[in-house]
Amino acid sequence: MIEDRFTQLLANKLTGELSPDELQEFNALLAGNANYCAEYESLRTYWQHDEQPQNNIAGIFENIKRRTDIHEREEQEKVKIYQLKKHNTWLRGVAAAVAVLLLSFGAYKLINKNTSAASYAALKQLHTPSRTTSHLILADGTQVTLNSETSIKYPATFDGKTREVYLNGEAYFDVKHDAQHPFIVHTSKFNIKVLGTAFNIKSYDNDAVKEATLIRGSIRVTFPNKPNTAVMLKPTDKLVMQNDKVQLTKQTYYNEPGGDIVETAWLYNKLSFKNEPFDQLANTLSRRFGTAIKFDNNNLKNFTFTGEFDKEDLNQVLVSLQIVMPFHYRIKDNSVVIY
Repeated sequence: MIEDRFTQLLANKLTGELSPDELQEFNALLAGNANYCAEYESLRTYWQHDEQPQNNIAGIFENIKRRTDIHEREEQEKVKIYQLKKHNTWLRGVAAAVAVLLLSFGAYKLINKNTSAASYAALKQLHTPSRTTSHLILADGTQVTLNSETSIKYPATFDGKTREVYLNGEAYFDVKHDAQHPFIVHTSKFNIKVLGTAFNIKSYDNDAVKEATLIRGSIRVTFPNKPNTAVMLKPTDKLVMQNDKVQLTKQTYYNEPGGDIVETAWLYNKLSFKNEPFDQLANTLSRRFGTAIKFDNNNLKNFTFTGEFDKEDLNQVLVSLQIVMPFHYRIKDNSVVIY
């Protein structure tokens, strides 16, 4: 489909990844279609737009942590992120921001699921339990880091026209570039198609909010329930989906531009959140500490919190949160009840 090809070339053009032959093809498409020209100019202007910094609100929470007299525990084993370390300096220096543009060149096709039911059943599977993370290198060289309670299904080798995997949970992908074989990540609510890039996906079945955050390159997001819609993201863009509604926003800095990125803090064994509802935070705490968390008072679920933790245990985290918003909790066996 010509429109799909133009979208692919457009993404490469905006990220400076067009080969000489692709540039010639791209210019030919622009010359023959006024709508393509208008779309390119609009996106190019957006791509070059300077974003505004976010307000610094993290210092307040650091004072709260000090008031709880939290002591450091023994150093936890850190996840080894091979490719990501090369980009660590850049990650911490990118501007805080992002807005996502919906691209509509007519009717977009759904990403074809080439994997049959039989071959899907034959896929390999890796599951990361609570309190741990894991690292996986796929057959094509793509590197995947899985957060707690995350499952991924993938083939032993990529033999078809596409490289497809299936994700439930949160993972960071550093995709090996292969222009002839697009890489596709399937989740329950959206599919992400890329050639070579780095991005974070958070799509747990028990979370109401699903997210995709682009770190490097470009990605195209499609939706099984919205076949005529596609979203193109540029670096630092973040797509948020809740109740089948798509919100276009920006990646989040815990403190200020240049500080920790909330969406990828887990890669460094940090628990970072900003204006996060209590029920959503409870799911994150449950996965991190391997403890079930329930609410006896549903009104508490709407409390929002901002904070960052590194070596603290669950009790220390809850004590800190109590200072921000009044609530009670009790820990019994391997569960927590908040009331």
